[in-house]
Amino acid sequence: FYEHNGIDIIRIGGALLNDIKSGSLSEGASTISQQVVKNAALKFDKTLSRKLTEMMMAFKLEQAYSKDEILEMYLNIAYFGEGAHGIETAAQTYFSKSASKLTLSEAAALAGTLKSPSKYGPTSDIDSCRERRNVVLGEMYKNNFITAKEYESAKNSPLQVNLKEKTEEYPCGFYTDTVLDEACSLLNIGYSELMGSGYKIYTNLDIDLQKDLEEEAKDNAMFPTNVDGTEISECAIVVMDAQNSGIQAIIGGREHTTRLAFNRATDMRRQPGSAIKPVLVFAPALEYNHLTTTTFLLDQPVTYSDYSPRNAGSKYRGWVTLRDSVAYSINIPAVKLFSEIGIDKCKGYASNVGIPFDSKDYNLSLALGGFTTGVTPLELCSSYQPFANGGYYKEATTIRYIVDKNGQTVYSAKKQGNSVLSEETAFLMTSMLSSSVEYGTSSALDLEGIELSAKTGTSTYDDATNNKDAWIVAYNPEYIVCTWMGFDKTDASHSLPQGVTGGTYPARLTAKIFEYLYKDKTAPTFSVPTGICEVEIDKNALNNEYTATLAGADTAVGDKLKEYYTFDTVPREYANYILPVLPEDFSVKKEDGYPVISFTTRKNMEYTLLRGNTTICKFSGNGMVAQYDDDEMDDEKAIYTLKVRAKQSAMSSNATLTTTAIYDKNK
Repeated sequence: FYEHNGIDIIRIGGALLNDIKSGSLSEGASTISQQVVKNAALKFDKTLSRKLTEMMMAFKLEQAYSKDEILEMYLNIAYFGEGAHGIETAAQTYFSKSASKLTLSEAAALAGTLKSPSKYGPTSDIDSCRERRNVVLGEMYKNNFITAKEYESAKNSPLQVNLKEKTEEYPCGFYTDTVLDEACSLLNIGYSELMGSGYKIYTNLDIDLQKDLEEEAKDNAMFPTNVDGTEISECAIVVMDAQNSGIQAIIGGREHTTRLAFNRATDMRRQPGSAIKPVLVFAPALEYNHLTTTTFLLDQPVTYSDYSPRNAGSKYRGWVTLRDSVAYSINIPAVKLFSEIGIDKCKGYASNVGIPFDSKDYNLSLALGGFTTGVTPLELCSSYQPFANGGYYKEATTIRYIVDKNGQTVYSAKKQGNSVLSEETAFLMTSMLSSSVEYGTSSALDLEGIELSAKTGTSTYDDATNNKDAWIVAYNPEYIVCTWMGFDKTDASHSLPQGVTGGTYPARLTAKIFEYLYKDKTAPTFSVPTGICEVEIDKNALNNEYTATLAGADTAVGDKLKEYYTFDTVPREYANYILPVLPEDFSVKKEDGYPVISFTTRKNMEYTLLRGNTTICKFSGNGMVAQYDDDEMDDEKAIYTLKVRAKQSAMSSNATLTTTAIYDKNK
């Protein structure tokens, strides 16, 4: 090494000859300088062009740095086994000390390990490691680096491996477990190979958020008990970046007890209840059937063959808008829509956003979360991505990229998601789910300064006497949070009280998570896409006539309601109010010495006749001529006033018109 210029021509020539004979590039013949270049800068592939590049760069490296500097580079990146790259890490790994504190025996053992960590490593085969150490010591003595006494002492000393305790700390347990599982799957290797091959994994972890979730999980007050009040429920939480699907934090239970523990966020499948409605029913209704937020649906009992869905509390509201159906999580309209759109079409969309189905999942109860096996919290959280980011879905991941021991990137997360919804549908869905927070089942998330959209879900146990699972999924343009609470095995004793729903404990815990996320920054708001019209509609017409019409000049300020539509579905008609109209023939005449008042009435009008400030009679319009003989009036003069207003109904104006006529007995 100290004599060549970075390339060992004789060794390379011999290796090349053997490669030609074998028809492969199996022999490397790399110098230390070449290994520095290969490990630090080149892709680890066996091609002639890479080998030539390696030789050229090694030659340049020798010109730029001294031999000692190159050796230092090598020792700082070389692999020593047990996941240890570099001499300092190796010393800490095998002997729990710094490299500067190594004994001669320990240093020689690590030097010998470099030839083949799997064969000569201190934890691979201690006898082989000791023999290799002695070879190194012998070469040191022969080349006058150590004395005969030092050689004999080191050669005869026992080789005491003192592995650094790796189980002392396992931070972010559930997140780390998820990363390792995902990495093994991505690289198609086993756990042992992953841990022992020198990979470096770069993740999406927000460590402060992860620690906050772990602390929240320890607070008993944040979780419901079972129906007997003797045990506290379990939980699972996923926090995801809404734009790039990166998992920011994840917990699969209230406590992480062992490595690769059961993770409820990724391994547990449960029925999602109504939390699946936006994915399986409402998004397809907007996208495929072009419904609007003000489309009216009839909420009344219905039976499909042998299936009779029910609303919570057996409460039925009659005609309701799609927005209110979403906000209040009403079951009957959801099942009707699911049937009208078609099970296949709805499942097709849900599958596109990662929702799995069993072969038996082909019934209308799916609309209410009636899955055979269910979904994981991670899958449910991921399926809300298109609503939060304008219509795109990408499989959730903890990992940004992975590099091997040579520094080469062997995996990089996909940058762009697949378009699965129009931007307009995504916004309309978000707008309706914001109503769930504003006045519906997710109202516990109505936080000041943090605009959120959300959907709750509750699955029942024992014919709705108790509950089994309580869910909520909430999001804004930056984050999606899915929270589940329940028991691992549900029975009469291990179930949630009937009053515990997704809108209670899960919603309150999720609210705390968002408050933490925005304690030091401003929360974003959703922007209206260019393909969406923002209009004011008439609340009276909507609530009483079941018609979405534009608010007009006659709509009172308090009766104007902001709504959103696509350009194709925006209402074109204005609210048709009944307005008061004055009669054109209102008059007063003297007949037989007293005044007679007459005028032609109109239907849907109400009339009040006053003499001065005194009401003397009232008329209801019928299209006939009304006449009033004021035979009690004996004054010389009088002023008669007629007040006209529309007959009171949902769509009548509150305006009153007046006209007057003067009576003079002498004229």
